[in-house]
Amino acid sequence: WNLSNIAIMAGSSSIQVVVRLRPMNDKEEAEGTLPVISTSANQKTVTVIKGIGSKQARSCFQFDNVFSSFSNQSEIFTATLQPVIADVLKGYETCVFAYGQTGTGKTHTMEGELNDPDQYGVIPRSAQALFDALDSPDIIDSHISCSYLEIYNEELRDLLDPSDKNQLGVMNTGKGVECRGLSKEVVNSAKDVLKLMQQAAQSRR
Repeated sequence: WNLSNIAIMAGSSSIQVVVRLRPMNDKEEAEGTLPVISTSANQKTVTVIKGIGSKQARSCFQFDNVFSSFSNQSEIFTATLQPVIADVLKGYETCVFAYGQTGTGKTHTMEGELNDPDQYGVIPRSAQALFDALDSPDIIDSHISCSYLEIYNEELRDLLDPSDKNQLGVMNTGKGVECRGLSKEVVNSAKDVLKLMQQAAQSRR
């Protein structure tokens, strides 16, 4: 069993580290792999078991939130990203990212199955929540654009313009860290965001 971590940083919220445990895949089940990790959603802990018999050792780690392998996409979004939308609408910059080894479920958590709304990850769900909030009569005007940057083996690639015609570079402009040359696409709905995600998925390495 593997873990993927989600780190959440928002203006009015403290940094939070959330752990999600993925279920065994078909190969692991076929090989009779034994689970070595257990979770407690109530205590927000992850327990790692090493060794067997009398040499077995357990290490327990606590996080801001913990989700078992039985958690679904909707539960993850509601507990993690949905509160951040309010920070965005207040003008705070926010950052959410997933990290972990290959095969731990990062893409499933962040993107999900883009052709199945029930399996949407936190990105498409956040886009929908944001546009729903912008429909409020209290919002006079709004402009939203998207970029999609891949960093692979320390190389930068614009997934919305994979031609590599623009020289990309990360720099501090004085207004914050930006990626020079990265394209931006204006979006007017969650469906527009979904189309860009599907387009970017075709260009990923």
